[in-house]
Amino acid sequence: MLPGVGRAMLGPWGAVAGAGLAAATQIPAEIRSQRDKNAYYQSVEGGDNFSGFGERISEEVYRWSTPMVFSEEEARKAFKGVTRLGYNSKVEGGIGRQEALDFLYHGKTRRGQTVDEGLQQLQVNSKNALGSLNDLNDALNEVSDSAGKAGINAQMARAEFVGLMDQAIKTGYGSAATDVASAEQQLKNSYGRSFQDVDVSGRLSVNHAYMAASAAGISVSDYLTGGVTQKLAADAVLDQRTVQTLLKPGVEQWVREQIANAGGAGNLTEDVIQQIAEEMLRTFYPNDAYALVPAVSTLSGTRVEDPVKAAVWIVQHYNDKGATAQSKKVSSTERKRLKEISEKNDVITNVGNTSRSVAHDRGPQAGKTLLGDKLDEERSGGFLGFGSSPSKAVETYNKWHDKNGGQEDPVIYHLLNAIDGDDKSKVAVTTKNGKRVVSLADAIKNHRNELASGKAVIMEGDGKGKTVEEFLGKDKVDPLRNFSKEAAKADKSGVSYATWEKENTTQDKKGRQKLEITLSAEARRLLTILNSTGVEGSSATATPPLSPYASNPSYGGE
Repeated sequence: MLPGVGRAMLGPWGAVAGAGLAAATQIPAEIRSQRDKNAYYQSVEGGDNFSGFGERISEEVYRWSTPMVFSEEEARKAFKGVTRLGYNSKVEGGIGRQEALDFLYHGKTRRGQTVDEGLQQLQVNSKNALGSLNDLNDALNEVSDSAGKAGINAQMARAEFVGLMDQAIKTGYGSAATDVASAEQQLKNSYGRSFQDVDVSGRLSVNHAYMAASAAGISVSDYLTGGVTQKLAADAVLDQRTVQTLLKPGVEQWVREQIANAGGAGNLTEDVIQQIAEEMLRTFYPNDAYALVPAVSTLSGTRVEDPVKAAVWIVQHYNDKGATAQSKKVSSTERKRLKEISEKNDVITNVGNTSRSVAHDRGPQAGKTLLGDKLDEERSGGFLGFGSSPSKAVETYNKWHDKNGGQEDPVIYHLLNAIDGDDKSKVAVTTKNGKRVVSLADAIKNHRNELASGKAVIMEGDGKGKTVEEFLGKDKVDPLRNFSKEAAKADKSGVSYATWEKENTTQDKKGRQKLEITLSAEARRLLTILNSTGVEGSSATATPPLSPYASNPSYGGE
């Protein structure tokens, strides 16, 4: 209105003045608009309003970098979504924004997922401090593929998997939660379309953990923290006992004969299995078929709602589709995976110093070495950067490197690059006389292979409370590295674990004793395990002294 009012009052020059005044009045509104846009990131990440402007620039850069996969709306939703979940540029350690964005990107290209579906998966994964996006990505691919083979909607299967992962995290499966949920979803998928609406979350309940652990003769802690292979093995024992308890005399032999006559275990279609199950009910359970429903639901954790599904669940165990078959499949897959990872992260020999030469071409490896980023020769001492020297941990590694003709240990190399504060870090390692907490430098000198296996526990410094595997990621360690010789030797460096535990246990206002750091479930297990070398037949079988403090890993009270 201002240009028109100015023209009426003062003629043409009034119109010009009015236009200028109108533009000036819009400036505060535009400033407020920009501040409001910045405030979104400020409210999520903290910091001042100006820092939000930098995040908006990053959002625009990401939007322009993914036009072949994401629309503008999808790219903005992805960027804002991962930031809202805590995957931002300020993350110190753990999963950062780029990893989360890559997860969404590959979720669409590999599985056809929407951004919303990927964000839901990230939200559940973020509840687990040890959740790896690589593990989650692999699990989702396996679930999608197994659903496709069974003729099941892959998107529905992934949604159910996310629910199972959430349940596994709440029950206490820790770092194994993703693998455990994936195994249970794949087991359900193997039963076929008729089981799409069956709830299997009971197989991840605390009650089921107690029953399966008891059936297998292991502790509940071992069941929960021993990984997916141990869980499935225990489940197989419980399921087999359940089946044998429910079958009347002669039924097992009859089922085996029916399966053999129809084509053999593992070769039968879902329709044939259901025909055998229905015939079993008519022949052996004419008046008590409904008794199978609560028994199967309670003992197996698979909540079937009718006798036919209960009977199908029983028959599938003889068709190589139950927990026993899934346990063998996972074990075989796991062995293959561990072997591949171990070979990738084994010591590199006969390379001299060429492994540390930086590529100067313009390709994807420009500025990189054979192992990726240059070795971070973290420095300490000196004044304002002058007179400083490489950390003791780096010096120790370099001495090993030079002494062995330029060999490289990829795990130690990546650990030195990843850990912040080399000489402030201490780890728990295995010795002839039990666990000892030593400096990172001493660990590299005397327990390099245990560090490389991922089974050493970081007790102080960056990543404290985690195993080396949890800190670096499963694909960055050598899980089959044999460190039995190191563990069988005496070591006087550092202090005994019992001494360290005593020095780092405090008392709260109510007089309760508590360890100052929070240990992951796997770290707690490795600190108390009898044979923590991970190598069968190892001579290192010493355990740390039992702690008098109930909240500590080695507590030996009743």
